[in-house]
Amino acid sequence: APRGPAAAARAEARGRRRGATMPTQVFVSVTPEVRNFLRACRVDGAAARADDEGVDIDELYRLADEHRRLGGEEVKIHELLESAEVVSRKAADESPMTELERMRAEAEERKYQRMVQGVAPLHQRKAPSTAVEGMSWATNFGTQVIVAFIGAFLLGWFFVETFVAPDNNTAKAIAGAACSFSTLLLETCLLMVHESKEQMIQKKQEQRGERERQRKAKKAAEAAAGREAA
Repeated sequence: APRGPAAAARAEARGRRRGATMPTQVFVSVTPEVRNFLRACRVDGAAARADDEGVDIDELYRLADEHRRLGGEEVKIHELLESAEVVSRKAADESPMTELERMRAEAEERKYQRMVQGVAPLHQRKAPSTAVEGMSWATNFGTQVIVAFIGAFLLGWFFVETFVAPDNNTAKAIAGAACSFSTLLLETCLLMVHESKEQMIQKKQEQRGERERQRKAKKAAEAAAGREAA
């Protein structure tokens, strides 16, 4: 369910009461319910705040606790702030750090700087160039072809030796050569498919860039025509 300003203020106040550090004070409006509570509160000085436009929500929690400890009726803050709204926020006064706290903070900062030294954001890392990528792909493809060629020859050789003619070396060589030739044809087909795909991708990128340039030129022409008409 959506939360209103008063609910948000109550959540912030509960966080502060649990020990969370909040840099601001939250002031809520003095509604009739809040005004009646302040006037009936047993804490000294509470009634004087009944005519204010806003009250610190932390102070309101403190007054409710003191009121209950002094024998008053327990106050339900969520009901008290049901129609209240946040009227202002004020930065809380922060006490200056001691010398020990300052030295500890500086040591933590130096430790953090040593940890992140040499680390660059992802957007600053240079992508490998096209020439490097092409050379890497060519090297991998060449290694793959050599391994596949030798493996296919051995496959044909040992297939004939195991299942066809164990003593016929000529048949083994012919079978190995046939397997190697078939593998070479397959690798050639794969190379052609890869090149066709790369060309297709490059062509689509060029077409996309051309359409983008035409769209910008058309928009610029329309803007110029509009200025001349004005």
